[in-house]
Amino acid sequence: MKKIFVLLILLSACMQAFSQNISANNVKVVKLDKGNVSSENLDEAGIRCYYKFVQPVTISQKTEQKIDTLTLDIGAKVSHYYDATRARRDSIFGDFMNNKLNPATIQSISVVKNGDMSSFDSNVGTTFESEEKGETAHLYKKKQVGEIIIIDRSEDAPNKYKCIDKVSFQWDIKTDTLTILGYLCQKATTTFRGRTYDAWFTSDIPVNDGPWKFYGLPGLILKVNDTENIFSFEIIGLEHLTPTIEILLAKEDYINASLKDLDKLKKKRSGGMAVNVNGGNVIMVRKKNNNEYISLEKE
Repeated sequence: MKKIFVLLILLSACMQAFSQNISANNVKVVKLDKGNVSSENLDEAGIRCYYKFVQPVTISQKTEQKIDTLTLDIGAKVSHYYDATRARRDSIFGDFMNNKLNPATIQSISVVKNGDMSSFDSNVGTTFESEEKGETAHLYKKKQVGEIIIIDRSEDAPNKYKCIDKVSFQWDIKTDTLTILGYLCQKATTTFRGRTYDAWFTSDIPVNDGPWKFYGLPGLILKVNDTENIFSFEIIGLEHLTPTIEILLAKEDYINASLKDLDKLKKKRSGGMAVNVNGGNVIMVRKKNNNEYISLEKE
């Protein structure tokens, strides 16, 4: 897979400004060609699950429930948990940047920090925008060794971040039952990094896996919620993959990161980016992020 990135390297003084017109002499636009990036085949996924993930988000001091759909591809040894919709949207925006921004023809760039789409009200040309909605992290769960590889990205650097998280769960299986998506489930509880969770798993699907970082029960976990009812994961769809699909991890030059580093990345993320290209004139708006999130992990 060939990966090309467009990187705008701006003078630090102009990046500190709210809005500023910048001539081409003060801007270096570089296309970084990483060449053919090979991938490691971690496993073959035979089951794909879709989970509704609900979390609170505070927008302008008002708390709302944010809902995303996350995908879990399950192999015998490794699973991959990710936001497929966000990944597709980011890929489309990346293609736009690569195809429309030609370093040789750029005459001027206007950069607007913490702005909105009103910056383009009187502009002609082509405008494209990315949204903040969705999860950017990819989780590769190696259940046999209790290890989760987390891959995430920054808006300010072409290299992605990689964190190795050692995870294990101590489950207390209960006698309570619940039917979810037509499957009879049994309840289990656990405490993980500062929160207590109720989980519902089904032995009808004898797969040791579940949404996010959860695993370790004698059956697929179909639903999880913390006991404060702040966060919840619930399966909304399941399919058997025929043929199976590869679970691939790109062999890139990752930046090693801790869980705290990844949490900081999420909290400082903008509200998305919008770009208007009109000949050699470019306007870039890094939209203000009014969202405040609560971390799943307290500890």
